[in-house]
Amino acid sequence: MTLRTLRSTGLILLFSGFALAAAAQQTIKCESNNGGRNYCGSYAANQVTMDRQISGSPCVRGSTWGVDNRGLWVDRGCRATFVVGRGGGYPGGGYPPPGQGGNPGGGWNHSRPGDTWPPSGNWNGGNWGRGGACFYKDSNFRGDYICLRRGESKNSIPNMNDRISSIRVFGGARVTFFVNSNFGGQRATTSSDIANLSNWRVPGTNRSWNDRISSMRVQ
Repeated sequence: MTLRTLRSTGLILLFSGFALAAAAQQTIKCESNNGGRNYCGSYAANQVTMDRQISGSPCVRGSTWGVDNRGLWVDRGCRATFVVGRGGGYPGGGYPPPGQGGNPGGGWNHSRPGDTWPPSGNWNGGNWGRGGACFYKDSNFRGDYICLRRGESKNSIPNMNDRISSIRVFGGARVTFFVNSNFGGQRATTSSDIANLSNWRVPGTNRSWNDRISSMRVQ
């Protein structure tokens, strides 16, 4: 092999290394525009670092931004760009497939004997005192579930889409839920618990809301 060939091979390997390094991470923007907590994707804590603060409000890890078992979050006016490693993150606010990290079962919390109601303390990042809602796989608030605080929303719920059968509301919150992702299609609103979504009809249809929710807001 000639010296020229060796040099060419070395340059190819060098640039390939740069390309792989760039592909192994991504930069995302996460913003708390209304002062409330906002989630921007489900990632592992050791995958995320803040790249640049773009808000006047401080961005302090563990205080106004962080990563919990639901993913990367910002709060209290923090707006920033973050560098996220590709190694196990699930971009776009998604949840890991069943059995592949995060909460087992694809991002749901598992019901356990002795679970307290409503959520309180530091459970899943804390800040539950202002109210919120939990969405359950089964009727009568049974089975696995996901909870949102007042001021939070989900414009899509990958691996959890069309799998909600009951809703429990607390702290004076109001829930609006939608047939389609990105808050599209028919909608309904409740400030009270719904033990069985089979008893609620989608507007303009003969179908129930059971296993039809694709996005939701909690206010």
